[in-house]
Amino acid sequence: MQLEEFLGNYRLVDLTHILEEGTPCLLPYYHMVWTSRKLGDPYNAYVLQIPEHHGTHVDAPFHAGGKKWLDDLDLNVWHGPCRVIDLKAKKLGEETSALDIKRWEKTYGSLCHGDIVLLQYGWDKRWPRKNERKKRGHPISFFRDFPGLSVEAADYLGKNQVKLVGTDTPTVDPVSAFLDSRNFGKTEPAHIKLLRERSIPVLEGLRNLSRLPPNGAYLFTFPLNLRRGSGSPVRAVAFVPRR
Repeated sequence: MQLEEFLGNYRLVDLTHILEEGTPCLLPYYHMVWTSRKLGDPYNAYVLQIPEHHGTHVDAPFHAGGKKWLDDLDLNVWHGPCRVIDLKAKKLGEETSALDIKRWEKTYGSLCHGDIVLLQYGWDKRWPRKNERKKRGHPISFFRDFPGLSVEAADYLGKNQVKLVGTDTPTVDPVSAFLDSRNFGKTEPAHIKLLRERSIPVLEGLRNLSRLPPNGAYLFTFPLNLRRGSGSPVRAVAFVPRR
């Protein structure tokens, strides 16, 4: 079967938030004019100022004190079949336990070595669109009250030797750990379990996970090829079977 014919059996789902000024971020993002045809230049061209950990992005192990930078990781980490765990029933700020994951496994099959695990909280609905920001107030609300992995759940994923863990929240840890990191300089514990102890990279700020099946989709989420990068924005795309 030719590749074109094979890919015709799949539809593409964009899992990436758009990058533009004013979207939720912890550090400044700017998209600035460098040259402009309106100003008499021969081309339109812009300069990007973007944090490594902005929007839909990946964390390399070095981000949390692990041994591997972004460019140390094999390309095969960034693509593969993905398992989507529905956690939309989680309350504000609640932790996902290892038991939650095991219950999902009883229905959809055990996690295996090399799986990509995506955690679906439905949090992407809180990402404000451009025409909604004035109505909703400050876009930092995306960073409030989100759920996330408990230490035991992160450890369970690590012991199952999954190769990548993604989430539609700002960070894989719950908001309490995020605030401890911001206010007291503590490294988020799920980051420690995954990035530092297991060298399992993390994919954060996804969207549209509701459009993926629990099993059967194929994820591509390649970062920029940064030398000694602690993370990078990505264009995350899933191939979903048409059946």
